[in-house]
Amino acid sequence: MKKNICPKCENEGIKKGVMGGTVGQVYMYSDKNLRSKPSPISVEYCSLCGHILSFYVDKPENLG
Repeated sequence: MKKNICPKCENEGIKKGVMGGTVGQVYMYSDKNLRSKPSPISVEYCSLCGHILSFYVDKPENLG
């Protein structure tokens, strides 16, 4: 897959966003310690067709 090009429609308009729920932002917690610091979950998506290219945590060091 080419960087910053949608594999579905070949659009170059790749945007970044943060996942959210109806009440607030969605967070990832370590499975070893649910009371540890969480990390927000971000996504990269195509601005034309909406295809999601990747999910990633912003602060992997919090998940240890």
